Amino acid sequence: MPIDKEFRKRWNCTGEHSGHPVWVSPDGSECIHGKTAGVHLASCNGCMKCVPACPTKVFSVWLSPDHGRVVDPVRDADCILCLVCEVVCPRNAIHIERESGSSETLDSLLRGA
Repeated sequence: MPIDKEFRKRWNCTGEHSGHPVWVSPDGSECIHGKTAGVHLASCNGCMKCVPACPTKVFSVWLSPDHGRVVDPVRDADCILCLVCEVVCPRNAIHIERESGSSETLDSLLRGA
């Protein structure tokens, strides 16, 4: 299941983990770590493709008690909104908070324009 891209509006921030917020779904069954770089733990399969792809080293490996080996945005505040982690994630487990024009920029890059 891909990340809910509207989690910042729809989900409840219930606390912090390693300096970033933890969001819980309205029914309490799922969680997302991070604000700028949100990671849906249930969707992350631990492939770690985002770890070397991130130019600012936002992600670290974490052994979650509930989800096993996943990525954790421990340096969430260092995210530069490049969207590379979203592109390389095979499970759509990551969503980067958008700034004006960023979706258009990503679409343009993916089309090769």
